[in-house]
Amino acid sequence: MIDISKGRYWDLPWSLVSGCTPCSPGCDHCWSAAMTYRFHLKLGKGGAVKHHLTNINGKFNGYIELHPERLSIPLKRRKPTVYAVWNDLFHESVPDEFFSDVMMHIGVGAMHHKFLILSKRPERMAETIDAYIKMASDQCGREVTLPQNIFWGLTVVNQQEADEKIPVFLQVPGKKFLSIEPMLGAIDIEKWLHPRQTVLPDGYGGSHGPGWITDFRTINAVILGGETGPGSRPVHPDWVRSVRDQCAAAGVPFFFKQNGEWLHETQEMPQDIMFWNRQDHKWPDGSKSYRVGRKKAGRLLDGRTHDDLPWVK
Repeated sequence: MIDISKGRYWDLPWSLVSGCTPCSPGCDHCWSAAMTYRFHLKLGKGGAVKHHLTNINGKFNGYIELHPERLSIPLKRRKPTVYAVWNDLFHESVPDEFFSDVMMHIGVGAMHHKFLILSKRPERMAETIDAYIKMASDQCGREVTLPQNIFWGLTVVNQQEADEKIPVFLQVPGKKFLSIEPMLGAIDIEKWLHPRQTVLPDGYGGSHGPGWITDFRTINAVILGGETGPGSRPVHPDWVRSVRDQCAAAGVPFFFKQNGEWLHETQEMPQDIMFWNRQDHKWPDGSKSYRVGRKKAGRLLDGRTHDDLPWVK
């Protein structure tokens, strides 16, 4: 069962890809790179720290390792499980053939599970999925659709990434969710949360003239969280409230993962934190956020948690 109380929106990880290449401001303090660097250090000549997946600064260096031996893991588990697929399955160095193998394992023997496949690369995601559907359809001699137990995810961290990546992401068929983590600025996603009506030209609307169809290629859920770890950047609660309200107006599930390492002065501060012994951040409006640590910052927004997830009943 998913431990939502800890900000988890999945049950188990399915680590099919190791390594990555930084491609976003959100990669500056990548948790996956930090863990890889921490647990897989190797000593070179003269005692220098080396690792083939990360550089000396603990950042991913672009080298990729695939783990085909792990493809069968979900097939061995009978209990329905929500798997999060790590790392980016749509990295430029991941071949299309490996993606096809993943789809085969999901669709053939793991339909009792759900899979969250998250990427920062919507162009590669859309191209790879389109190529897979065409290839599979040609092989079967009929139109093939994607397994329905997949939720495709896109990570954005600011308005620029949202404007550039979400329109491309919406080309992906199936159920989709948006991950805003870490949130590095105010983001307006309202126009991508509502189904859109497309006007059909003359001749396609029946005897009553031009008609319209509803385009349901929208965002089905939003996950949002502040940054954690060394060097983490604060998130302003007004940014979070804005996305929360946009989702509420559109009827889209909203999941608030965490405040990160920081709390705004308008939020309830832990009583055991000494005010004169804290790192603070001053916002343009004159207010301040204080670094209190991930556990003490918690998951509350305006006194409550937000735990809506479409893949959890």
